[in-house]
Amino acid sequence: MSSVGSRHRSLRDETVDELRRLILDGELAPGERLSELSMSERLGVSRLPVREAFRRLEAEGLVESLPRRGVRVVELDQHELDTVREMRVALELIAVRRTIVKADPQVRATLRTILEKGNEATEAGDRETLDALNDEFHEVLGEGSGSRFLSEVLRSVRNQAHHLVGGKSHAVGPSWSEHAAIISATLDNDEELAMMLMRRHLTQRHVNQGGAERAEV
Repeated sequence: MSSVGSRHRSLRDETVDELRRLILDGELAPGERLSELSMSERLGVSRLPVREAFRRLEAEGLVESLPRRGVRVVELDQHELDTVREMRVALELIAVRRTIVKADPQVRATLRTILEKGNEATEAGDRETLDALNDEFHEVLGEGSGSRFLSEVLRSVRNQAHHLVGGKSHAVGPSWSEHAAIISATLDNDEELAMMLMRRHLTQRHVNQGGAERAEV
């Protein structure tokens, strides 16, 4: 893997993105202690962008500071799991409703493109594309609300949901038919149907019988 320091984007942003990816993919386990030195060596950057990344990820709830001992990847108890799950459902429903009400032409065009690409990927059995479209699907609905605050909070909650199930590698496969139905209802301006489909998608696909978050989120 090439070092973060060899890329052309903002070094701070690249460092944040890579550390977040390591956590969400489960490569950095819940409870694992992280030091500026070890992470700077792993990512090929100086300690300053790592320090800044720790602050950013702490604000996102993915790591927590340990006085005089660096930081560690957050471990959350069952109560926190339940809270994040409830927040996820509530925020996704707000995003769907506001996206329909705002009806931004560019957002609608993007949703149509996602729908077309998803249907093509399903026919081709292209799991990698479906994984990418799953993330884009939720991102676009957040942005379609027209609220940067809602979009950022929803992204943070989704990241927490990934983290709580042990990373994206533990997620179940994406259900494109459910996503396609939500997009279609959104494009048809059917607010009631879109919200019902989203709620069912989140509660049935993303929660196991014991109540813990477990799905493709």
